[in-house]
Parts: sequence; C-alpha cells; structure tokens
Amino acid sequence: MQKIKDILQGDVLTFKASDNRFKVLMCTSVFKDSSPHNFTFTALTYDSENRPQIENVLQSEFYGVGNTKNDFFKYLDSELEKIWSIHPEIKPYFLGSYSLIVWRKDFMKFRENFEKIGNLNVIDNLDKNGNGGMNASDMTVLNNLFTKDTNGFFENKGQKRFMVKAIVKNEN
Repeated sequence: MQKIKDILQGDVLTFKASDNRFKVLMCTSVFKDSSPHNFTFTALTYDSENRPQIENVLQSEFYGVGNTKNDFFKYLDSELEKIWSIHPEIKPYFLGSYSLIVWRKDFMKFRENFEKIGNLNVIDNLDKNGNGGMNASDMTVLNNLFTKDTNGFFENKGQKRFMVKAIVKNEN
C-alpha cells in the first residue's frame, strides 16, 4: 500500500476499523491557503468485509442535510437539477454534507491506516452548505465514529443519508 502524501477534493479513502470492516471517507474540500492546512471529509455508509471499489462508493450514501438556499455558496443549475432528480424531497433546497475536519499535520501521523481507492469529481461547496461538523483528527475518533452507532450519531445531529452519485459531476 502506497503512503498517502497529499489529499485532493474528491479523494476517496478507505480504512479497516476495529470491527475488521472497511469504512470510507470522501474529501469534500481542502484548505491550503495558509497554515495550518486541513481536509474536510464526509462519512460514507460503506461498511463491508470487502475492500471497496469506486463502483461501491457510487452506490453508497453520505450524511448531510437538505439545507436552505445559500446565496454565497451556490451550485450550478445543472448540479442542482441532478441533486433534485435523485433527491426530489429536498427541492428547492441545497444539499450539504456533515463535515469531518482533519488537520494535515495530524493526518500524517496516522495516514498508514488509509488507502486511497480513487477520486470522484464532486461538486464544490458541499461542506459549506452543510450544517454541522466535528474535528476528526484522530484515528480513535474515526474508529469510534464508524464502529459504534454511526446512524444514530448522525441522526442525533439532524443528518440524513443521501446518495453519493447525486454530488458527483458527469456521473449518470
């Protein structure tokens, strides 16, 4: 397994949690304008004994909300139409993800636990149109998040599950 040296928006990372099952994170944005740098991820619902492939990721879900319209962090009309075609229940609102923020300096300490399985061309501002987040700069935090009552945790935060394919550009 090759060491992860950098992370880009859309990178899909997998790790094997303490329950011996593969879990998945997807990067929704990267902040590198000034130090300290950080990555924002969304948690995916993939949970299997098998290492995921991109096809599995496209069929999984992420945690987020159908939020109010945001005049500052807009989506393209074509992106909104795609989102609403897959999730008509949120129209006319924007879709946003729950943010798992990982500081780069911390990630470098536990990066050997992750494998990059690919990159998806995800829409911009997904994390900015969400309504919550947490610091996830520790492997123990991530492991607990994914091995305990994951759905319950996100439901208690007001998050719902949305299809990953709704937020991927140029993917039918």
